[in-house]
Amino acid sequence: MKFTLLFPFLILAQLLAAQVFIEAPQSPSLKGVLGSSVAFSDVDGDGDNDVLITGYNSSEEMIAKLYINDGTGSFLEMTDIPFVGVAHGSVNFSDVDGDGDNDVLMTGRTSSGLGRISKLYINDGTGNFSEMTGTLFEGTQNGSVAFSDVDGDGDDDVLISGRLQDERKSKLYINDGTGNFSEMMNTPFEGLDSGSIAFSDIDGDGDNDVLITGDKSHFEPISKLYNNDGAGNFSEMTDTPFENVENGSVAFSDIDRDGDNDLLITGLSDRILPNGHKEKISKLYRNDGAGNFSEITSTHFDGVSSSSVAFSDVDGDGDNDVLITGSNNSFEFSSKLYHNHGNGDFSEMRGHPFANIQSGSVAFSDIDGDGDKDVLISGWGAGNDSGLGSVLYTNEGAISDFTFGINLDFIVYPSPTKSKKLNIEFNSEEHGFVTVKVFNLKGYLLSQQKQYAVIGRQAFPIDIISLSSGSYFVQLDNGKINGSAKFIVQ
Repeated sequence: MKFTLLFPFLILAQLLAAQVFIEAPQSPSLKGVLGSSVAFSDVDGDGDNDVLITGYNSSEEMIAKLYINDGTGSFLEMTDIPFVGVAHGSVNFSDVDGDGDNDVLMTGRTSSGLGRISKLYINDGTGNFSEMTGTLFEGTQNGSVAFSDVDGDGDDDVLISGRLQDERKSKLYINDGTGNFSEMMNTPFEGLDSGSIAFSDIDGDGDNDVLITGDKSHFEPISKLYNNDGAGNFSEMTDTPFENVENGSVAFSDIDRDGDNDLLITGLSDRILPNGHKEKISKLYRNDGAGNFSEITSTHFDGVSSSSVAFSDVDGDGDNDVLITGSNNSFEFSSKLYHNHGNGDFSEMRGHPFANIQSGSVAFSDIDGDGDKDVLISGWGAGNDSGLGSVLYTNEGAISDFTFGINLDFIVYPSPTKSKKLNIEFNSEEHGFVTVKVFNLKGYLLSQQKQYAVIGRQAFPIDIISLSSGSYFVQLDNGKINGSAKFIVQ
């Protein structure tokens, strides 16, 4: 592994302590919701992310509330917006008309006599929205919406899935570039209820393919992957290893840093447990770069349904960690954060303050402008495990007492290692001593030694015999500049 650090920074420790994420004092102003969907976007063009929250509130009213961020993570509700309150739906932002600001599509069940809706609202650039009437979108609930440029013409098209009365739909609509959509006919997509959809270029051909999960008919879950030919024509990829699920969530992320997107699927499967209930799963699948997936069986994710998942690099180490919420196989509400060790191996981060939820939504965003990802959790159980909540947590990073500096690059190997020695290779531009320090992920100094360096490329070992299995940082300092690298002891 080669590390070149281009500016001074404070290392963010692995999230092992509750103080890494703290509940934002402003979050009580956000409406608590059930059957929710949340999405961040800079709707007013001031450089920070605002948030839209939909769902049932504590009075069983359906809401769609937009909150404006002042740049520090303090939110105020924006009133006089035309949004229809919805629950059991989905919201997603996209610049559908090419004017440089994000518009929003909202689906779900309403309490206004409109039944199920799929409404598109156009942003004027300052966060003022107006409904775009005359769209062909069919109203749905218990579904998902996802934008992607499926036909390569530079604008975002949209796939909408969900239930219309007793009929299940999954429809693709093509954007003409101005926000006018027409339905693409003869698509192979299954109509689904209680589903989730996600786009990703899984085979590296430059266009976005799509995964769709949900209930095809009464208690018939599916998980289907469709390949895009680049023009928006999709064909089903058969012989995939994916578990069939409904009432779950799916998300793509490159979890092993090999340049292609891997896949996490959660939800209620069609397999029956000994207690007679269907098994809830959270399964991770590795992509070989050509769109062929294989299950990673070494994960220890809690299986959940009524779930939401989101990837984000919460600890600043360059790989994506994952937050998974939902109801587990013991019928307990759950919110678990898992740390990625960089190669797709995850371990649970304990001690976080997140409320356990189900039937909710999670979304990451840097809401306070400090360079790390904060998180909003909404749903049943958020805040007090018995009611409804939308709780915002700011990422504080568990700052250590050591800093790393400018442009000293070196290689540490092997990592992961079972050896009692770790090798450091680097290039020295002068004679003199260098100091080598080893820290744990909380920033505590574990060992220190000095080594004399001569001019040129060189390598020397350091003793790690006292280190137990886990992840650590090594710092190399020549008195003028320094650098750091992370390594793993098995």
